[in-house]
Amino acid sequence: MAEPALPVLAALAAAAALVLGFLKTSVGGGIGLTLTPLLTLVLPPSAALGFLGCLMVLSDPVSLRMYWRRWEAGLLGRLIPFSLVGIVLGACLLAGLSEAGLRRLIGAAALLMAGMSLVSLLRAPRPRSHPSHAGTAGVGVAMGVASSVANSGGIILGPYLAGLGLSNAAVVGTAQAVMTAANALKLAAYWTIGFVTLKLALLAVVMMPLVYLGSLVGYRLNARLPRRALALTLIAIAIAGGTKLLLG
Repeated sequence: MAEPALPVLAALAAAAALVLGFLKTSVGGGIGLTLTPLLTLVLPPSAALGFLGCLMVLSDPVSLRMYWRRWEAGLLGRLIPFSLVGIVLGACLLAGLSEAGLRRLIGAAALLMAGMSLVSLLRAPRPRSHPSHAGTAGVGVAMGVASSVANSGGIILGPYLAGLGLSNAAVVGTAQAVMTAANALKLAAYWTIGFVTLKLALLAVVMMPLVYLGSLVGYRLNARLPRRALALTLIAIAIAGGTKLLLG
């Protein structure tokens, strides 16, 4: 699939930037779950991943500043190195795939992440657990691979951190710190394998005001949103998009 004409690409980028900003501050996730498969339906998969990767890196400093030093430092020391390993593994996997293979992989990842999100949403709260070194390493690697393949690392990381009994601020702060480091390496990996071009990077920079606008709207609506209904809607979108990508 060829990249669309610049006006169409700009319109798609503007919509993606608004939605990304809104989701970051309204529900704190769902970006890779919904935007990655939807953009892959209308853009080459490498361009969809690369553009979203650029937007995430550019918006990370704002989110990180909001939760500065509200993370669990001990967990960061274990999660970040293994998440970077996962980023590299995921990028190596992507580099060896054709466009059709990328579409199928992103579709399968969207369905898997949607299933995980649905289980997490519907199951009863689990008792608090203590992080083991092996478990933390496994989560870090899995988060990195999911981030590279579908920009969906938060779906792996969020439930794990919440299950440790951390405060909401510590969950978000720790996740954001890990993902900021992972996203930076992911963008470098995307550039190396040709997923990020100068045109996509510049387009992401131009669209940043729309990310901030979406973030402002999401922040103001946060307390009034029906979070469960919105989460189920995002899951349904991911299932529909993932199925379409798998079936071609």
